[in-house]
Amino acid sequence: LASTLFEAMVRSLKLELELPKSMYLDESADLVRVYRYPLGSVDEELAKGMHVHTDSSLLSILNEDQVGGLQFLKDDQWLDVKPIPSTLIVNLGDMMQALSDDEYKSVKHKVKLNKQEERVSICYFVFPQENTLIQSSKYKPFTYNEFRAQVQLDVKTVGSKIGLQNFRLPQIKINLI
Repeated sequence: LASTLFEAMVRSLKLELELPKSMYLDESADLVRVYRYPLGSVDEELAKGMHVHTDSSLLSILNEDQVGGLQFLKDDQWLDVKPIPSTLIVNLGDMMQALSDDEYKSVKHKVKLNKQEERVSICYFVFPQENTLIQSSKYKPFTYNEFRAQVQLDVKTVGSKIGLQNFRLPQIKINLI
C-alpha cells in the first residue's frame, strides 16, 4: 500500500527522483507503533492525548479504533476525523512535503482524549533510508538522518519540533522595473 501511494504521488507531481525508489521506500527504515490513550481527565489541560505535530515520515498509514479523537488543522480550525470502520487514514509527512516542493503538505494533527473510552491506534510510518538525500527547490538538501538529528536537537533546546523550517531556503523576491 505504501509503495502504491508513493508511486501515485510521484507520478501525479511528475517528480524526477534522483535516486531509485528503494532509497525512499525502505522497509527496514519503517516503523510500526501502537498507541494507547487512556481515559481522559475531566481537567481539559490534563486531557491532552498527543500534542500538535506533523509526522517526519514520507507518509503514515493509521488504523484506529472507533473511539475517535484524531483531529487535523485546516484553515486555522481543528476538525475531527470521524472513524469509519475498516478504513485506513493516510497522513503525508515532512519528507513528502519537501520532496513535493510543498505541493503536498505535512498535515498538523493531534489526538484528543475521550473521557469515557480508551483509544487505541496502530500506525505504520514510511521513512526513507537514513542517508537518502532529500532534494527540493524550497529546502536545502538534507538526509533523513540530518533531519531527525535536528528534530531531536530542537526538542531538547526549544521544547518542540521545528521540522522543515530549519531547512527552508530563503525566498528571494525580484522586482522588475
